[in-house]
Amino acid sequence: MEPIKVSAGLANVICTETYISSTKNQMLSYAGYGIDELMAQQVSYEEVLFLLWHLRLPTASELEAQNKKIFANIYLDEHYLNRLRVISNTHQHPMSILRTAISMLGTQTDATGTSEQVQGRMLAVVAAIVSLLQKRPILTPRQDLSYAGNFYYLLTGHLPTAAQTAIANQVLILHADHELNASTFTARVVASTDADMYSCLTAAVCALKGPLHGGANEAVFKMLTEIDQNHIDPATYIADKLAKHEKISGFGHRIYKNGDPRAKYLKIAAAQIAKDSHQLKWYQLSEQIQTYMAENTNFKPNVDFYTATIYHCMGLPADVFTLLFAVCRTGGWLAHIQEQRQMHTLIRPSSEYVGEMNRRIDERQQNAQ
Repeated sequence: MEPIKVSAGLANVICTETYISSTKNQMLSYAGYGIDELMAQQVSYEEVLFLLWHLRLPTASELEAQNKKIFANIYLDEHYLNRLRVISNTHQHPMSILRTAISMLGTQTDATGTSEQVQGRMLAVVAAIVSLLQKRPILTPRQDLSYAGNFYYLLTGHLPTAAQTAIANQVLILHADHELNASTFTARVVASTDADMYSCLTAAVCALKGPLHGGANEAVFKMLTEIDQNHIDPATYIADKLAKHEKISGFGHRIYKNGDPRAKYLKIAAAQIAKDSHQLKWYQLSEQIQTYMAENTNFKPNVDFYTATIYHCMGLPADVFTLLFAVCRTGGWLAHIQEQRQMHTLIRPSSEYVGEMNRRIDERQQNAQ
């Protein structure tokens, strides 16, 4: 009998149907609306959330009702914050703190909470963790700001300009969902068991922590910092890593062989925020790396490459970058959790055993002799 062909990492394996997002034809779309269309029409992140959760764009009244529910939950009570202060003082990686914080959230709130509740709480938790780690006061959300505006304000401690709010809105939208990426697939597996929402989100955060998934943006800025601090020529640095067959963080994608469609928007945003914050060297350094990669490899920037510069220019340390990714991706996670639950199907794939067969207990006695 011929051996079963196994697809490493489930590459190109279709394991479910979804109405939420697509990467067909090398283009990302949400419920049928391409990223280019959403960017051109300057939709808000809140509108994209409604689209992911309901598969259509909202009316004005529907959007207002949704936003009120989200805003009502961008608050954390003092009891929870005191527990968060304890775990934030353990010198763990911020993503480890977030993992525990989300799990802890499920022990004191309605674990079957609504998407609006969870979306609000995720921003509140991440903003609180970032503030605690930076020894800053935990700010109160502002009702005069959008979700993107509060994203910028609560994370940085500074009221955003219109341009900064627009950049935050773009970052949120472009990271909102991405078909069956590792964290989303993890969330769906847990959701298929009928586990509560916070269990699904905790599992998703665990998957996002890895440097091959959400942690890549942190790795990108560490690369930029290493080049800058050691005064290394970017081309020489990249050439040396390629000669050693090392991965260049922020380049290449399992799906997008012709370039990540999100990167072109993030590149523009990175250039703008770097200029406005008088930190152009980070964008210029990124461009030197991108140019060398374009001239010497087939790898193109992915969503993480320019995002690293954007987050740094917001004044945030590299080790919290992936927490911001979690806030953005929560909308997509929630959509997939809901869709998976409606299927009422347990995800339980099979594996091909390739070890020895028909072994006997008495083998251990022979091996010991």
